[in-house]
Formats: sequence, structure tokens, C-alpha cells
Amino acid sequence: MPFEIILLALTTYDKKLNGNEDNWGKMKSKLAFLIYISLVALLLAGCAGNSTTYQQTSRYYFKGKQAYQNGKWIKAIDNLKLFILNNPGSEYADSAQYLLGESYFNNKEYLMAISEYSQLKNRYSYSPLVEKGAYKIAKSYVELSPNYHLDQENTRKAIRNCQSFISNYPNSEYVDEVEQNIQDMRNKLGHKMYTSGVLYRKMHRWEAAVIYFDNTLNQYYDTKYALDAKLEKAYCLIKLRKFEDYRELIASIEQEHQKNKELKNELASLKQTYQDEQKEVKKELEKSKGRF
Repeated sequence: MPFEIILLALTTYDKKLNGNEDNWGKMKSKLAFLIYISLVALLLAGCAGNSTTYQQTSRYYFKGKQAYQNGKWIKAIDNLKLFILNNPGSEYADSAQYLLGESYFNNKEYLMAISEYSQLKNRYSYSPLVEKGAYKIAKSYVELSPNYHLDQENTRKAIRNCQSFISNYPNSEYVDEVEQNIQDMRNKLGHKMYTSGVLYRKMHRWEAAVIYFDNTLNQYYDTKYALDAKLEKAYCLIKLRKFEDYRELIASIEQEHQKNKELKNELASLKQTYQDEQKEVKKELEKSKGRF
């Protein structure tokens, strides 16, 4: 019964009873009972409506899950988004949120996947799926990492998210894979830095080349480009005629890589370049002396 009608009835009865307190007391009890019954009826009607709505919208979760299992990513995305929109507090909400991220990931929409995995963490931090979501955020950035010669911002984000994952989940089953991802990303950054040095070396800009080779050694010392950077730097030092620095660097290379048989040819080539450069220095000195 609407509250306006109840209030109107109270006013009407008040006029009819015309001050008869006994009758008015009885009537108030009856009206209070009617109000109580009305409120209960309205509450039950609302609950019934909510239950019906939930039953109607929960089908989107199961349709979305089925589409995901069938590899129909777009259909899965559409249904899962509808379910989450209508039932953010459902018992299936965290699962739907994770599957939504997975659908975007499998559809190669990695930025959207990152957004949905992040929502899983922010909205459903209690969920056991949060760990998987954090892992897939890191993996999404790995997938977004471009070839080494392009901008490497996503590569750096991949490294940061991988490191964060290991810090938060040190005992996770994904740790080994994530550690390898970090190494792969560092190799890519090392490759970019090293290649920049090679470019300057080819241009005979020896000092600029040395700077990039030093950066490679300082920042990416654990990558597969570290040894190459040392050898290239040694060549540049010869051309800069910093022979003492060259000899020290070669000595450290020989000490650190004694078992590397493939290095023999590289060192022999550098030695020949060193000897040739010394001969050039000697000729220049003799030529300069002949002028005086």
C-alpha cells in the first residue's frame, strides 16, 4: 500500500473519530499493523524482483564462459561485460573479470587485457585469481615489447611488472618463466644499446661509440651483448690510441673468458689492428721528425 494512501487514511479516520480517544487508539493499532504489512510486502516484492533480475543476467556469465572455452573471444567479451555490469558483487564476478582479461589477451588486445586484469586486482583483491591476473599483466607487457630498434617503453614496463610479480609472489609456479622474461627483456635493451655503439663505431665516432659500449657494460652486464661490447670498445680504444686502456681491457677479457675458444679469432684480429695502429703512430712520428 503506498504511503500517501496510508497518510490519507490516517487523516480521514482522525476526522471521523472526532476526538474519540478509545476508538482512535484501536484504529491506530490497526493502521500500524497495515503499515507494517505493506512495508513487508514491498520489501518482498523488491527482493523477488532482484532475484528475477539476477537469474536473467547470470546467464551472461555462463554464455560468456562457454564462448571463451570455444575460443570465441569477442562473444565471450560481450557476455562477460554484461554480466559484470549487472552483477559486480556476484559469486562469479571475480571469475568473470579474469575471463574477460583472458579473452582480450587471447584476442591480442593486450592493453585492454591489462586494464581488465587490473580491475580484478582492484575490485576483487580477495580472489585467488589475482595472482594469475598479475602474472598475465606482466606477460601482456612482454607481448607488447617491440623489436629492439623501436621505442622500448613497454619493454621497461614488462621488466618492472615481472619484478613486482616475483616480489609479491616469490613461491609462484610462474616465477621461473617470469625470471626468463626479465632476462629476455634485458637482452633486448642491451641489444639496442650495443647496436647504437656499433653505429657510431661504423661512423668512426670512436668516443661516442665508447660511451654506448660502456653503458651496455654498466647497465646490461648480464646480457649476451656484454662480451661483444667489450670487444668493440677495445677496437675503439685502439683507434683512439689509448693503448694502455686497450691492454688493460684485453687482459680482463682473457682472464674472464679463458675457456671461450671462439674468442681466439676475435682477439687475434684485435691484436693485428693494435699492431697496425702502432705502426701508423710510428710512421707519423718519423714523418714529423723529418720536417724539422
